[in-house]
Amino acid sequence: MFYASLLCTLLVSAAASSVIKLSALNIDPAAVTVSGLSAGGFMAVQMHVAYSGTFNGSAIFAGGPYFCALGNLMIATEQCMYALGGPDADKSVTYTNTQAAAGTIDSTSNLADDKVFLFSGTKDTVVNPRVMAALEDYYGNYIRSDNIVTEFNFAAQHCLPTLNYGEACTVKMSPYIGKCNYDGAGIALNTMYGNALETAGKDISSNLFKFDQTAFYPKGVTSSSSSLDTTGYIYIPTACANNEQCKLHISYHGCSQGQDFIGDQFAADTGFNTWAEANNIVVVYPYAVKSLSLGNGNGCFDWWGYTNADYALKSGVQMEFSKNIIDTLMGI
Repeated sequence: MFYASLLCTLLVSAAASSVIKLSALNIDPAAVTVSGLSAGGFMAVQMHVAYSGTFNGSAIFAGGPYFCALGNLMIATEQCMYALGGPDADKSVTYTNTQAAAGTIDSTSNLADDKVFLFSGTKDTVVNPRVMAALEDYYGNYIRSDNIVTEFNFAAQHCLPTLNYGEACTVKMSPYIGKCNYDGAGIALNTMYGNALETAGKDISSNLFKFDQTAFYPKGVTSSSSSLDTTGYIYIPTACANNEQCKLHISYHGCSQGQDFIGDQFAADTGFNTWAEANNIVVVYPYAVKSLSLGNGNGCFDWWGYTNADYALKSGVQMEFSKNIIDTLMGI
């Protein structure tokens, strides 16, 4: 009765408004994963590590080690993007262990059996491939090597690679979704879910909803103080709306990929939804928005500390916001 009521609420909300309110779905707690591109890749690592008790795997496209920037924009740019004198994975490991011991992030023991996919294009001029190699080293401190799958030899620029959507694969340009004849979303999801997925089908456009993000802001937080958009997107497969148990995946966009830059293209066209529909995976696409007052003119998720010093911890503004979404969908 509860989930039937949810479905009715969703349909009525969608019919009455272009923005829905999220409620609980029948989510398998052992099948929650996260991914991201660029700034979204760094954000995905933060979520995976800080909330390792929640997540079971991650897929990172052109990101880097946890707390790579050390809370400093110059380090973020020089070491964690251009690999000038860094990044230092050992510093990330030390910080991780210190925070885990303090309880500001979950225990690193939760990471041991997680599955991870790492992608870095050989032509990437935004996040140097050496940064992703450092991320592999970082994860290797906590996760078995056979659970870490890498693709570091594909000729792609800075993009999330798809089979047939976006700019030319070796060209750096908006929307930073590359037409690469490479199913990045599919390979990522299959890696995280143990290659047990059904072949991708066709997504259903009406199953992609815009949702109200303001309901998940931490207390006292506003869009202007957090650089979080007021709306995001969620793909709810038909079976999931009908109370079948489903997996949950969170996918973070990169800089200049928010709604004020490319509309809904990241949520609609990166390829995750075709796999989601065929495999009962609810996909949440949180959205950031540019904020000149915070020094975030490209609408990036916070991976260098523009919100506050806790940005990579469970108490971080955008971290807590994201966990609030997950908890709501899981009925926690």
